Amino acid sequence: MRKFVIIALLIAIAVPSGFARRKKPKAGKLENNTYTDVGYGFKITLPEGWKVKVGYAKDHFRLSLVQKKYEIPPDYLNTPDYTQVPKIIVWADTTTMGATAFVDSLVSPTFKSEQKKNIYKEFELLNEALVSSRTYRDPLVQKKRRMIEVDGSRGVLWAGRATYLKEVALSASATGGGKRVRGAYGGNVIALKKDNRIVVFHMMCEWNYFDDIEEILINMVKGLTWTDTGQEGKKDKG
Repeated sequence: MRKFVIIALLIAIAVPSGFARRKKPKAGKLENNTYTDVGYGFKITLPEGWKVKVGYAKDHFRLSLVQKKYEIPPDYLNTPDYTQVPKIIVWADTTTMGATAFVDSLVSPTFKSEQKKNIYKEFELLNEALVSSRTYRDPLVQKKRRMIEVDGSRGVLWAGRATYLKEVALSASATGGGKRVRGAYGGNVIALKKDNRIVVFHMMCEWNYFDDIEEILINMVKGLTWTDTGQEGKKDKG
């Protein structure tokens, strides 16, 4: 009898750990630097030299890309960790809004929605609350806004710039004192819409290198192709 009790206890312990090891389904497949989204039916070729993380199927954040080797502003040569590392986020959902109206809603200081609330968790260029407490950031200023067309779908490219004042240590090993550095962040929000599906790209980097990183982003966006409606694209969230 005791033997059966021990076996039952071992099974009870093993079953939960088995569920814990079960992997969450991913948002899409990454093969030979090409990402294919399962939920929203689009495909993009990713740039070389970026660390890529694929999101989960249930999340709207589909991809995260961080540049591996990036330029460091002169003020941060002794403390490179203060550099805003170039980063690209890809977000997707369904909506009845057009791409232009959707981006306008994101940069609007008054518009509120659940989608915007979700987006602001990662879109650091738009959400000032995500910056370090040792950084003072001025309001974001629009630098450009124009229509684009990719694989038969119309979209919009938006770019902004935000100056900042940052408290920086004199070196990585410094324990006290420091200097104040004035700089600027730059970035893009690009939205493409097909039927009820919308894919939004967010990029942020140091303004010194904005033009080069923006070119990388635009080339990636221009290579997007729509595959099918996807699993989530068949739903309409309004």
